[in-house]
Amino acid sequence: MRICMVTSEFPPKWGGVGNGVYFQSKVFAERGYKIDVITRKQLGGKKCLDVHPNVNVIEVDWLKLPMFFTTSFGDHAVREIMERGNDYDVVHVHSNMTLLRRKHYANISSPIVSTLHGTWRGERQELKLSYINPTSLQSINDLSILLISPFFDKYEDYAIELSNAVIVESISEEEAVRRRGVENIYGRMYRVPAGVDINSFKPQNYDEGVFEKYGIEEGLRLLTVTRLAGRKGMDLLLRSFSMVRKEMENVALVIVGEGPQERALKRLARRLRIENSVHFIGSVPFEDLKKLYATSDLFVFHSRWEGQGLVILESMASGTPCVSSNVGGVREMIRQGVDGYYVEVGDIEGMAERVLELLKDEEKREEMARLGMKRIRSEWSWQRIAERYDVIYRDVLDDDIEVRRKAALNVA
Repeated sequence: MRICMVTSEFPPKWGGVGNGVYFQSKVFAERGYKIDVITRKQLGGKKCLDVHPNVNVIEVDWLKLPMFFTTSFGDHAVREIMERGNDYDVVHVHSNMTLLRRKHYANISSPIVSTLHGTWRGERQELKLSYINPTSLQSINDLSILLISPFFDKYEDYAIELSNAVIVESISEEEAVRRRGVENIYGRMYRVPAGVDINSFKPQNYDEGVFEKYGIEEGLRLLTVTRLAGRKGMDLLLRSFSMVRKEMENVALVIVGEGPQERALKRLARRLRIENSVHFIGSVPFEDLKKLYATSDLFVFHSRWEGQGLVILESMASGTPCVSSNVGGVREMIRQGVDGYYVEVGDIEGMAERVLELLKDEEKREEMARLGMKRIRSEWSWQRIAERYDVIYRDVLDDDIEVRRKAALNVA
């Protein structure tokens, strides 16, 4: 089978989408499929990572403007598909950072599978002007999502309506997409989560030296991995951590990630008088990230909105239990009270209570880690998730593409 993956993100730009496409392509390539990955040209002269001999990564131009890059990249990607013969078995488009115009659904002659990695509508519902830091260039993206993204909702609707199959990653996203009231012309919507690479994220990455490298002393360590943006809820997490610190002194919070809210969050840590126990270590090499996951005592996450929440999987696969807010696919990843906990968004007292409970009970923490790791590694590996994608690909192979073309052109 020849598959074309269309994705705005691809390593070395590691994000939830890029991560997923990288490992999904790798698994299919190992099965003998031929994969073309069409992605944006990397900034700064960086080169995309090699994946497998069966994976060919093609970089195309794009308009470097917030929001408008989504359709610009879509235009260039479709042009590349046409130039390469327009004869793939499946074209798999990874939205919402890749958006196709209505005419593209008429012009592409292959079945189109669209995975919605969240939606712009969903993201902006959790954005507020108060989250925007006017001194940070990175905040331009958040401001654009808040003010400009409504004009791009129609492109997400096209993906829902005109794809041969639509894939969402969590129950909450499925519910949100259904509320839009857009019907898929082939009657297909599937819920398939992103997986985790169990060969990368594993307990064997345990290494106390990784904390020494970043100047973090011995004691109990909480880890979070996130973008430092308002909708990621880091202000809520810091307030919960301040409650934890009032009851336990020998505990630190390690924050991996960068973003426009970094200065504001550091000021908040000072106001809460926890700055000496909170470590902002920025972006870290992938090898260090794997070690941090496996060596931390607990993973904590209080995001206000997620499409799925891949970091939860990475932590649990590494043998570290989680306490998270109830967003994205958390309810599917964490079994409440069995292999972790989740609390409602904004319940900072509840999160502090759950964190303290596990920090004080090493036996319970280790049992949750064991149960979570076993389930995630057996049920959520990319090998298992790819099997579900394979069924969907084969399901669309015999579709009448003329049905989609006429719908895209509004031909009766």
